[in-house]
Amino acid sequence: MSITRKRRSTGKVTLADVAQMAGVGTMTVSRALRTPEQVSDKLREKIDAAVQALGYMPNLAASALASASSWTIAMVVPNLGESGCSEMFAGLQEVLQPAGYQIMLAESRHRVEQEEKLLETLLASNIAAAVLLSVEHSDTVRQWLKNASIPVIEMGATRADPIDMNIGIDNVAAMFELTQTVIQRGYQNIGLLCANQEQWIFQQHLQGWYKAMMRHHMSPNRVINAAEPPTFSTGAAQLPEFILAWPELDALVCVSDELACGALYECQRRRIKVPDDLAIVGFGDSDVSRVCQPPLTTMAVPHRKIGIEAGRALLARLNDGNWTAHAPIASKLCLRDSC
Repeated sequence: MSITRKRRSTGKVTLADVAQMAGVGTMTVSRALRTPEQVSDKLREKIDAAVQALGYMPNLAASALASASSWTIAMVVPNLGESGCSEMFAGLQEVLQPAGYQIMLAESRHRVEQEEKLLETLLASNIAAAVLLSVEHSDTVRQWLKNASIPVIEMGATRADPIDMNIGIDNVAAMFELTQTVIQRGYQNIGLLCANQEQWIFQQHLQGWYKAMMRHHMSPNRVINAAEPPTFSTGAAQLPEFILAWPELDALVCVSDELACGALYECQRRRIKVPDDLAIVGFGDSDVSRVCQPPLTTMAVPHRKIGIEAGRALLARLNDGNWTAHAPIASKLCLRDSC
């Protein structure tokens, strides 16, 4: 005796449910939802009433696959708590949402293999474009994105060989300017504090640091790259390590404002005068850098502007396929009392 197995219901309201309530065919409902101008006002009102009564939600993924188009843009970030991430996201939304696009946000946790899994899923969903807050990817991901026939933008920092589009600041030039400013203010024994961040950003910061120190014939070897994330706690914990290793230290360059402020707070706890005994500078121009005491000398990164420019570049490519690459977005030195 054979047993007929019925397909288990997902519990979701379907197009057929709407059609049954409205007393029309499913094709008519589909047409009313896709191109309402092709359906009479009376029929459209009946269908709208059924949609509202049943709480029907269209399957956007299926619609995108059927029409070979999508209004979803995927954004993959290494860490949602990363400095400037929220501002860049806000800049993207400012441009893309009025144009009808929605941003799907995903986090790779600084893991290349996690980014690969995320993009494998996202690309299968027929996204309109991909935004990556990183330029460090596996060879597989780079090949997928090059073959995807969608706009891809890597944002935040410049890269010599982007997958497609690239918008951001020149980290090498920014760190060079920041370090050179400290040197020109008369400090001789300068250290660099880094923390757990994207490897490519670390390399760019290190390159700018070495370039400035070597140009002035100064030792570039006072460097600590902590395994912990760039937070206040990490900055506070690493300051004693610096003083122990290099007691002659008279200035500390930090790759984030959070690290710098953490070191600043530890100086206050140890009664080390800033900047008289030790100058401290940060990177990013976050809100805390303006209100700490003393206010922090730092390098301002226009995160929101980067997001806005990235959004404009994506729209240009999505609308007519044309985009002209431009120079890196300028960072700005903010001179304050900590140096």
